[in-house]
Amino acid sequence: MLNQKAAEILEEIADMEEMDGKRWEAIAYRKAAQSIMSLGKDIVDIYKEGKLGEIEGVGSAIEKKLIQLIETGNIDKYEELRKKFPIDFVNLRKIQGLGPKKIALLYTKLGVKNIEDLNEAIKNHRVAGLEGFGSKSEQNLLRAIEVYQKFGSGRFFLARVYDDIYDLKKSIENSGIFSFVEIAGSFRRMRETVGDVDILAVSESHDSGYSFFSKLPQIDSIINMGSAKVTARLKSGLNCDFRIFKSDEIGSALQYFTGSKDHNVKLRNLAISKGLKLNEYGLFKGENKIAGDDEVEVYRGLGLSWIPPEMRENMGEIEAAERGEIPEIIGYDQVQGDLHTHTSETDGKNTLEEMVEAAEKNGLKYIAVTNHSKSLRVAKGMGEAAFRKFNRRIDELQDSHSLKILKGVEMDILRNGELDLGAELLEEMNIVLASLHQWASSSLTENTDRLLKAIYSGHISVIAHPTGRLIGSREQIPLDFPKLFDACKEMNVALEINGYPERSDLPYDIVHEARSYGVKFSLGSDAHSLSDLNFLKFSAAIARRGWLRKCDVLNTLSAESLIKELKR
Repeated sequence: MLNQKAAEILEEIADMEEMDGKRWEAIAYRKAAQSIMSLGKDIVDIYKEGKLGEIEGVGSAIEKKLIQLIETGNIDKYEELRKKFPIDFVNLRKIQGLGPKKIALLYTKLGVKNIEDLNEAIKNHRVAGLEGFGSKSEQNLLRAIEVYQKFGSGRFFLARVYDDIYDLKKSIENSGIFSFVEIAGSFRRMRETVGDVDILAVSESHDSGYSFFSKLPQIDSIINMGSAKVTARLKSGLNCDFRIFKSDEIGSALQYFTGSKDHNVKLRNLAISKGLKLNEYGLFKGENKIAGDDEVEVYRGLGLSWIPPEMRENMGEIEAAERGEIPEIIGYDQVQGDLHTHTSETDGKNTLEEMVEAAEKNGLKYIAVTNHSKSLRVAKGMGEAAFRKFNRRIDELQDSHSLKILKGVEMDILRNGELDLGAELLEEMNIVLASLHQWASSSLTENTDRLLKAIYSGHISVIAHPTGRLIGSREQIPLDFPKLFDACKEMNVALEINGYPERSDLPYDIVHEARSYGVKFSLGSDAHSLSDLNFLKFSAAIARRGWLRKCDVLNTLSAESLIKELKR
């Protein structure tokens, strides 16, 4: 989490330096921020080794600021600039269509400091008159604000806080005070974003347990301390509810606080229909508790098989559990490789060699390197000659690695539905991801027709991040999903579940729908740096939330079987 915080602060300093007319300083801070975000190692560990200055782009001046951040939690330079430019850069940058220059213009001309100011300026039609804007820009910004407020406000991407929350759990477990500790809520259901965190524990001493929790180093402040729970604000920015239960209550408490709300309402109604009562303290028949110490027994007491947390979204899982038909969903440990990654040849931060080495250390059996194709110029897309040269490098590197390196491309689908690279080159690839990118539109027919033309070309393996959504800033594009699913099934083209936090695409409900068509799925981290390779886990989480089994997912195949399947 500190890597992310450090990078965000350096990005903000860059924005403010740019506003202050210091262009070269801004470039230096941005370069350092990008390097920190691409690290495959905790910045605190690098600090302890005395090697902060070895991070690319971190000179002595920035190194001192990073040391100050690690040791004190603040950077003086940042606080000084914040007084001069009191702008909410972090959230304004989440509004599609706004970059540093436009944010600076809105502040200097209209005094816009935050999203609320921007919303007010748009409604009063003050933005349209600014250079680089217009009436259409106002409409687009207003829509982008609505998307942000609906999906991005006040929530954290699970993948970006996951490790910190598990570190907190380990700190609680290692105390010796608790016989059981578990994270509940949307975190346990592996929802793409979380608003807060629920942690449940079992202890004989509530007072000492709550006292210990309130003094943990991960705690920023205590919001409320009562007899039933402690609510704290974590240093990551999340609020955390910590509750202690008796050992004969923890199973029902874990079920209750895991949710979802709709799942729980249906369970309580089911209990009532059977003459039972279900709450966080147990499952009761009259005054007698018939289950409570074990979550499996709570479900069994309702006549249900146990339901994995990721599936608890009231999408038919309770009915399936009544019939004993809960599928054996894909396990996290069954994912053998990553089928969507990028290197510094296009818009990645790390070299081919670095990405392969990191994937191998992560225990993967294979990695597909899928750099962008030539039409995506903003990402330094590669042409045919560049790909052939790059593929020769893969062949040379393969000799020194047991991990299989798959030759691939994330290729643009053009405006007319044609492919961005020639058929001859595509035949040389192990895997071809195809994306709409700049040619996604607001037209359902246009988007669907472009995808269908690409699918029926016979040259692609996977449709990458199919809906094009960016959580909190861009809605999914309109598509005729039944047509898309039918075409993918017919042509043996997989749909990607992209684990990059802001994408998380396909969404789990669409995955759930697509599985009924017999479509295959591909999991990818969309890694642009070493640390991004960890996002593969979260694509697997979406697969589980969509009820996918091992046989539905290409990544569960061995490298040899996968290559044969992709060729087919």
